Amino acid sequence: MKQFLFLFLLVSALSANAQDAIPVSKEPFHKNVFENEYIRVLDVHISPGDTTRFHKHETPSVFISLHPVRTGSQVIIEDGSASILSLDRKIIFEGFYKSPRIHRVWNRDTSIFHVMDIEVLTKGDKNTEAPIAMEGIKQLFDAPPVTTYRIALKGNQKLELKRMGPVLIVGLDDAKKTVVNKKSFNKQGDFLFVKPSEKIELMNDSEQEFSFALLELK
Repeated sequence: MKQFLFLFLLVSALSANAQDAIPVSKEPFHKNVFENEYIRVLDVHISPGDTTRFHKHETPSVFISLHPVRTGSQVIIEDGSASILSLDRKIIFEGFYKSPRIHRVWNRDTSIFHVMDIEVLTKGDKNTEAPIAMEGIKQLFDAPPVTTYRIALKGNQKLELKRMGPVLIVGLDDAKKTVVNKKSFNKQGDFLFVKPSEKIELMNDSEQEFSFALLELK
């Protein structure tokens, strides 16, 4: 009887938490730093010991882990079947097509947890070009609404691209002399949205290699 009562109370508590969950874009630690018709960029910083509110992921998303630490998570609902294998474990895609993820996350480490949650608002119904095939550019995954690449720009290298669809570029390293379309990229998480058919010019005037994530939206 006691075991049944415990299970009943546990299920009731989980159901209440699921009902109280807010959209991830409204969760206080998930700062909405950019949004248009194509994407919503949520920049997440969780300090040691802090915990998010219960929140709901239900929009296809690219997650970019910029400063991974030891974290904990209490999951109420989750279906990972829409995840797509990535060649970079720090940059992944999750579709949330069958069900949302409802959870809360806490930082159980000694330094800040930094991740970007990029919600893809496009439907994946646009015609796309052939994959980018250039030295220093590696395709990580091809998901229904977005194809994602990692660009390794060597020291003192300049690279020019032009794509039919919209593109989001995210800096993965700290730097001082790296520029994308005249915007300086100084730290991890700096980003730039590039409109469809607009030229992309990446320039690294430092001696060190600099990496970007390039998200091509469909």
